[in-house]
Parts: sequence; C-alpha cells; structure tokens
Amino acid sequence: MALSRQSKYLTSSISLLAITISLVGQSATHKSLAQTSTTPPPTGVTSINGLGASTVNTLFVGTGATNSYPFGSKGSWFNVFGVGNPTSLNADVPPAFLNYPNGTYGPVVNNDTFRYASVGSGAGITAFFSQTPPPASPGPTILAPVSFAASDDPLAGTQIEQTVTTGTGKPNSGKAIQVPVVGVGITLSYNSAGLTIPAAGLKLSRKSYCGILNGAIVNWNDASIKADNGGAVIAANLPIKVVRRSDNSGSTFVLSTHLNTACQTAATNGLPAANVWNRGVGSISTSGTVPPTPPANTVVWPASFLSATGGGGVATAIKNNSGAIGYVDSATRLANSLPAAILQNKANSYVGPTTAGIQAALSAGTIVKYGTAPNNRLIRIDGLADPTVSPAYPISTATYTLFYDVYGGTNGNLIATHIRSLINWALAAAPQPVPPTANSSNPTPDQIATARGYAPLPNSIKVVSRTVVGTCVNTFTGTSPCTP
Repeated sequence: MALSRQSKYLTSSISLLAITISLVGQSATHKSLAQTSTTPPPTGVTSINGLGASTVNTLFVGTGATNSYPFGSKGSWFNVFGVGNPTSLNADVPPAFLNYPNGTYGPVVNNDTFRYASVGSGAGITAFFSQTPPPASPGPTILAPVSFAASDDPLAGTQIEQTVTTGTGKPNSGKAIQVPVVGVGITLSYNSAGLTIPAAGLKLSRKSYCGILNGAIVNWNDASIKADNGGAVIAANLPIKVVRRSDNSGSTFVLSTHLNTACQTAATNGLPAANVWNRGVGSISTSGTVPPTPPANTVVWPASFLSATGGGGVATAIKNNSGAIGYVDSATRLANSLPAAILQNKANSYVGPTTAGIQAALSAGTIVKYGTAPNNRLIRIDGLADPTVSPAYPISTATYTLFYDVYGGTNGNLIATHIRSLINWALAAAPQPVPPTANSSNPTPDQIATARGYAPLPNSIKVVSRTVVGTCVNTFTGTSPCTP
C-alpha cells in the first residue's frame, strides 16, 4: 500500500484518517486519559487544543499502564503543566524512590488545559492549517480552533507561509512557526517468542535490517543475522513477518529516509541494486528498476508485509504474530514492553534506542532556520538521516510542534501566553529545578520525557526553540515580529 508524505506536500489530496489515540494498545480506561474538547474545562481555565504525531502521545497526555512508568500513567507534560480535565488527571501515586511527598502531580499553572489527539503527523498538520479536525471516532474529539500540531516530518521553507483558513469559529491567525520539542528513536521492535536472543540483545547489521525491510531476508535463521550475533542461532526456522504502518506517518518518513541513505552503501552488499531504494525522499520500493506507480514521495512496501494503523496498532500486531518485527517509536516500544534490535550505525557501532543514543544523534545534527534572522520562524534539525558519530542511534529524529504567531478570537491572547509558558517550562535548560509556582511534588519535564522513552533535546537546541516561541508567539492582533 502506498503511503504519502503529505506534510511535505500539503497541496496534494489528503485523506483525514480515523483517530488512533492509543499508542500502547491499552483499554478504554487508559484511552480516556486524553483530554477532550467536548468536555468543558473548569471555570476560568482556557482550553488549548492540538493534534498530530502519535509519537508524542504518551509524552503529552500520559496514556499507558500506571505501573510501567516512574510517574504513573498521568505523569505527562500536559497533565503536569496544566489543569487536568477531569482534574483527577493531575493526581497519581509516585514510587518511593522519587521521594515526592504527597503523590500529586501538577498543575504548574492553574488556568489552562492542553488537549491532544494523536491522529498522525499528516492529519494533524492538515487540521492545523484547515481548522477542520478529523472525526472523533475512535479517539477524542478535538474541536476548532486547533491551536497547535505535532509532527515528526517537519515543514520546509515557504510551506510555513500559508495562513490558516478563516471563518466562523476559526481564529484569525498569522503564519505558522515550527520548533523541535523532544527527541525520539524509531525502533525495530520484535516478538521474541520462538527466538533465542543473546544476553547482550539482538544485533542487526545494516545488511540485515536493510534486507529485512526490503523483503530480501525472510527468515530468522538467515546467515547474516547469525553473523551479526557472533554465530548464535536466533531461530532454527522461523519466517520473519514485517509489520508496517498503513496510515500516513511521520515514523514512516523517518524510517524510509534513513533506509534511503543507509541502504545504498557498501554495507548492503548482496542486496538488490541500490536503485531499488532510490525513489525520492523518504521512499522505498522493491519493484526493481521500474518506478512505482504512486508518486516519488511514496513508500511501496513488499506485498507480503503485514500492516496496521498507528504506532499502537503496529505494536499490537507485533505482539500477536510469532516472528514479527516492525517499526514503532521508542516511547511506544517502552509502553508495550517490546524488545528492540540493537542497530549498526554509520560508525559501525551497535547502538540501541536509548536516551543517550538518541541525544547523541540530535547533538550531531545541524540546526536549520528559515526566516529573517534573528526572528526566524521555522526550525528543523538536519543531518539525522544517518548520523556519523559512534554513540548515535541510527534512526533518530525530533518531534516538532507547530504554533501560530498570531492567535485571534476571544481567548487568543491567553492562548499565546500559555503556549509561551508551556515551552519555557517544557524546554527549560537542564538540570531543571521545579518551577517556583509548581506543586513541590512535580517531576521535571526532562524526567517525564526520559521515563517514557524519549530523549530530552540538548540544551543548545532547547535555547533555539524557546527563543523562537518567545519571540514569535507574542500577539493576538497586529503584525507578527517574525518574518517573512
């Protein structure tokens, strides 16, 4: 099935996808932790609504089994920073080693609530610019105005110069701004049933994981996998079942961009010719020398691969299929207790999707700015397609948030103020003290991110993101200070 990188090509026709809120395949009880805009916030509390990448769902709204995380199921950025809706979302019981006295997390501020639905990067960006949120089923309802979006596939260049659709109930906004907020790894997670995994973990060389993901390596007994693991027999005879995303996905973009770079090197000797991978930015195909029928920005997976919607859907499919391996982000992997392969990077080191590995990749990246300095409005991190430094996890990325520089409407000024406050808190330089206005029991944003499988941004990148938001998101009338 073809998957379009629509956040790079917003002019193309995009199907709004059914919301898939659960990254972790949990019950409806856990799904209910996502705050919905159909539930009125408490008196005096401003609701700030957003949609987008599933990779940040556990960071933003805190879905997940309580016992899986040091801060419990409700320890998330939004439920610690703002007022929970319901307010019980601010309460949880911490483990003893954290020494938090009263077991209550948040709020840092008492007059806002951030709500989020993980609809996928493309659908979130589409909703952000069109102010037409996707339908409610099967996840939470997010109504206009959509004040922010999240994406693993950052906008580029003049794409940010479009303005939001205006009309009844829609904000009179300016242009978008974009900043990275957290690091994440795209893991190759697998079902360990029937596999004999070495004590050090399952290692996959470039030849092996490139071969698995283009359909050339089809059994866990492949000689390449055996060689990667010091001659250990991972399985005598077990077919590999690859699970891929069926929806438009930033995770697919990150993975396929990496494959397009890493899998055309000498490390892939014995695989099909390099031009098999050369199908445009972020695309792969096994259709030989004939380009796939879909556009060049499309991923064409082997027909034998299994498919599932959303990161949570892929994780569930991996759990339910013996011999399965698939790509999910590092937070989804952790939430589902899935083992992940240790991958060979460009420096020939084997690195797992750890906080340190992801941060090493981000630190080696290049910050790219768009707009007139010093008031740049678009920030992205380049050089992550195949990091060159030895400690870097090879499939790492940043998740980005999109805001507006002008927020109109009745609560526009409050929304802009709260967004600045959120970013100043979430991206404070490490080590992060508990803010003076916060409940003394609050974990720091970096602690929350790390506990959930993310990598806090390096301080140098945090400074850039805070500066952009503090400069650009500062008005609800008049001209934006950020140009063009």
